[in-house]
Amino acid sequence: MSADSPNSDVSLPDFSAGSTGILLGKAGDLFDELLETAVEPFGLRAKDVVVLTAIDAMGPQSQQQLARGHGIDRTTMVSVVDGLERLGLVQRARNPDDRRKYAIGLTVEGQALLRHKLGPAMLNALDTFLAPFTPDEREMFGTFLWRLVHDRGVAANGTAHGNGTASGAAGANGQGTGQGREVPGGTVR
Repeated sequence: MSADSPNSDVSLPDFSAGSTGILLGKAGDLFDELLETAVEPFGLRAKDVVVLTAIDAMGPQSQQQLARGHGIDRTTMVSVVDGLERLGLVQRARNPDDRRKYAIGLTVEGQALLRHKLGPAMLNALDTFLAPFTPDEREMFGTFLWRLVHDRGVAANGTAHGNGTASGAAGANGQGTGQGREVPGGTVR
């Protein structure tokens, strides 16, 4: 068989319009669009809000930590932090553990905006995104997404490790169920 011949023994994943992979991408795009629309009145973009919420959740961090933890390239992260600093929402401070580095932290103004205005706007965007689901379906969706991202349960060779489940259940609506889920670094509510 030549290198140009089709091989009927090799099956390819389905990436047609209705496939799981394409639908996951479209769902992500839809949520990004809803979030962008929700935070635009505050002069912010979705990436700005990702950074603000990350700092709020984990405390001051270096630009490198923020970029690595949230899939934002380092060059883009510099412009995001610069913009947030110009708006008075974050500040750079010398890292007390390594004076060569800066830690990016929220200002009082950044905390207030996040808590009182951005938080409700983000929850409205999430509620709009999840509107087709019942409360139970939202819960399951959140659990399934958590497992996809954080708790794979199966090693690369296909053997099971751990129990493959998340303990507790965090709501896909961003609201806790009262149970919470223990994760490295804290509880997802």
